[in-house]
Amino acid sequence: MATFLTHDEEPSRAFLSLVGVRILRVDDPDAAEVMRDVLGDSTQERGRIVADPPADAAASDEGMGAWHINACNEFETVVSGEGILEFMTDKGPVAVLLSAGDIMAVERAEHRYRPVTPQEWVLRFAADDLGAVDTGRESGPWPHLPV
Repeated sequence: MATFLTHDEEPSRAFLSLVGVRILRVDDPDAAEVMRDVLGDSTQERGRIVADPPADAAASDEGMGAWHINACNEFETVVSGEGILEFMTDKGPVAVLLSAGDIMAVERAEHRYRPVTPQEWVLRFAADDLGAVDTGRESGPWPHLPV
């Protein structure tokens, strides 16, 4: 189950919804409707990946770890493992720890990602390629995990 790291769950969800981000569970009764809303007719699985934790602090700020915006909407499902997603909002970054069974629905919101353990994802997105573009935002420290 998603753990909100920056703020309590309710304000985190409110801040995220304003920038086009919804965090769901696979058993959420609205998941299929949200997927169609976010992806239109492009709901097919595009692939699966296993993202490994970065080797060091420098590696955690590169690639998916750098602040970026994708060129299309995405609906990604966590199969296993844990990872931190940070989304930029009007209230600053909002971080969430996602684990198996969590879904992130992202409508072109600025974000960055860091796997904490090897994390498998089912990928769904609304184009042939995510088309990630680095925003150039300075990375800053990653949020601390709950103990």
